[in-house]
Amino acid sequence: ETVTAIERTIRRSKLPVTYTQGFHPRVKIGYSQAVPTGVASFAHYVFLDTETEVSDPVKALNFSSCFTLKAQKAWYIPSSYTRIDNLIDSYRLSLTLPKERYIPDSYDSELKVSKKTKGGYKEFRAGDVFKDLTVTPLRTVYMVKYSQPIDSMVSAEEILKIFSKDGTASYEGVFIFVEEALVKGKRTSDILDEIGGIRNVWSQ
Repeated sequence: ETVTAIERTIRRSKLPVTYTQGFHPRVKIGYSQAVPTGVASFAHYVFLDTETEVSDPVKALNFSSCFTLKAQKAWYIPSSYTRIDNLIDSYRLSLTLPKERYIPDSYDSELKVSKKTKGGYKEFRAGDVFKDLTVTPLRTVYMVKYSQPIDSMVSAEEILKIFSKDGTASYEGVFIFVEEALVKGKRTSDILDEIGGIRNVWSQ
């Protein structure tokens, strides 16, 4: 649904994007690695090939977008960068957990977590999946942040079960979202700022 909404927004925006050849031309577009289902994301990157530059592509996109889908930033980058995946190897996530049901101190990096695959389940060591984990106690909640490699993306339920007082995962009172994409520990947006240089385009 997200992909459909994005492509519809691009068409409505009238940006000078390039299309595939054939009877049913489609926008030439690339997407960053998908995040787990049910997780909000501020780091959904879309790669487009345009015929000419536009002064404010973010404004054009947001004028045509739906209420829940908004572009935050845009860059013009050299054509030698053909895949956004080359600029992302992990995501930085943020979890807000109610104190009455979760105990982050129970985290053990040696615990096993699993990911459902076509052939069954694949196991990972928690410390290899939830990296650079930090916990900040607030008045009624814990703020948990961690980085997760895209080649070992598991459901947020796995970390919820580890932190849960009763060992079960519940999304009640929990808020989880992707803050940013990273590559080798550096924010993808910072790298794009450097690549785009003064041609970077920003719109509030």
